[in-house]
Amino acid sequence: MKTVKGVKISPGVVCGPIYHFEKGHLAVPRHFIRKEDFEYEMDRLMVAVQSSKDELAQVRDLVMDHLDEDHARIIDAQLLAVQDEEMIKAVKDLMVRERKNISWAYYEVMDEYEKLLLKTESRFFKERSADLRDIKKRVLHHLVGDKDLIHPQITEPSIIVTEKISPGDLIHIDQSLALGLITRYGGFDSHAGILARAFKVPYLSDIGSIDELVSYSEIILDADNEEILLDIDDSVKNRYQARIREFRKYRKQIISDKVANSTGDKVPYHIYLNAGFVNEVKAMNPKLIQGIGLFRTEYLCIERNSIPDEETQFQAYKSVLTKMGKLPVVFRVFDFGRDKLLAMLDMEIIQEDHVFDEWGGIGFLLENPEILKIQLRALLRASVYGNAQIMLPLVMFTDEVKQTVKLLNEIKAELRKAGVSFSQNIELGAMIETSSVLDELDELGKIVDFFSIGTNDLALYLIGSGRTVDLTKNYYHPKIFKAINQVVIAGEKANIPVNICGEMASDPYALIGLTAIGIRSVSVSTSSLDLISKQVSSMDTSHLEHLAELILNDDNAASIYSILMQYHRDFLDQSE
Repeated sequence: MKTVKGVKISPGVVCGPIYHFEKGHLAVPRHFIRKEDFEYEMDRLMVAVQSSKDELAQVRDLVMDHLDEDHARIIDAQLLAVQDEEMIKAVKDLMVRERKNISWAYYEVMDEYEKLLLKTESRFFKERSADLRDIKKRVLHHLVGDKDLIHPQITEPSIIVTEKISPGDLIHIDQSLALGLITRYGGFDSHAGILARAFKVPYLSDIGSIDELVSYSEIILDADNEEILLDIDDSVKNRYQARIREFRKYRKQIISDKVANSTGDKVPYHIYLNAGFVNEVKAMNPKLIQGIGLFRTEYLCIERNSIPDEETQFQAYKSVLTKMGKLPVVFRVFDFGRDKLLAMLDMEIIQEDHVFDEWGGIGFLLENPEILKIQLRALLRASVYGNAQIMLPLVMFTDEVKQTVKLLNEIKAELRKAGVSFSQNIELGAMIETSSVLDELDELGKIVDFFSIGTNDLALYLIGSGRTVDLTKNYYHPKIFKAINQVVIAGEKANIPVNICGEMASDPYALIGLTAIGIRSVSVSTSSLDLISKQVSSMDTSHLEHLAELILNDDNAASIYSILMQYHRDFLDQSE
């Protein structure tokens, strides 16, 4: 038996035949044109863009049918990009300036945008280049007259092996036939990676060469342990059968049972949902969940590509609160950070990657108080319709929270004077995502009602070079666990709850470590809810006590990862 190592993008273990997906090369016609052809060529481009928009709208509908509004946002970003005016203008300018036909000009402009993303130090932007490739492929297929896009054509349950895969490829696959996914290139935060986790498809990337794999008729993909088993026999398959059967059962699960509210040894545990769209919340069943731990209000802006007025915001927040009843809903005020800006496709800003390090979150809103004031008014007005809480993103210093509290009190006074009702006891929380605020936790704990740890940004701030390595590996870095433990201690001292709302909470290995060091509240995506709920309800905190000391005294990420992975293996064996 041979093994090939890779990087886990989506958990799970499966056994099956290989489907080798090779993307064909699209020949782009290149010739010079006359001035009188300019208008005709631009008309061709706009028809191709519209056809691509129609296709993407259908893809979005597929995502909504199978997943939720949150994941449909991935396609929204592509819908905005395909019709981006600056991009289209750049294509036209190149065509006019160099007399190149439209498919040639479009290819070159999109190629430059793609290279721009790949040149940045940020892994986040490198991974978004796959979206641009997908858009480029769609439009060019229409321009050259080949409307049949090449997607994987699977006819039997198989493990897909390919160099790279786009969100469009993954969405078009019959999910009942996609056992697993193996790619040479790809990342944890790529849109394909996000969708794979949502579809519960085991996914391993960064495997080096795929040439060796395609010669085998059947393999085992063990994404949990980051390895592929080749040249397997019946004894190997029998050894993995229990885990494969358990994972198959998990993939078929839907949210039909009430979410766990305690661990196996009856220690109280909160598992909330992340959301960002009103329609997404409307589809939730409040009887089965504990509340919304993160409502991303900036998605209201992304939907419109502009900041909505107070009344529009009020109606949206009211609708969410009315649906949730007495359950808590944590509204994060607008967080215009790097991923949201990319989704709104301000393509000029991404040219300077460093601007994202110091720009965004509550700091940006305090520099633009009218935006914040309108949002806080809308949230306060809506607060009478349910259990609303307000959360401030990317807090750098306690002073930012003090400024926000001052503004909040001023707005409350204005509303009282105007006779407008609002919840008098609305809670205010701070997101712990930066290294600077870790030094001010004691002071901050006296001002806010809760802490919420955004592990995605915290990993980037604490581990300087973290942008260029896989984010999933950063979760096991000693600095991350030590920082989270620091927040837990500060929360206990201030007698306020601490919640985790980043991707780390959805990682089965990391969740064990988080629970070991004292986390008792997480907020996850709908697609992760079943897995996390099941794991929490099966964990015994008394068995985790020794892990906390091991993790916090370990200075090696790989070692911490191994400790948690081994415990997870033992833990699964015990719970079967």
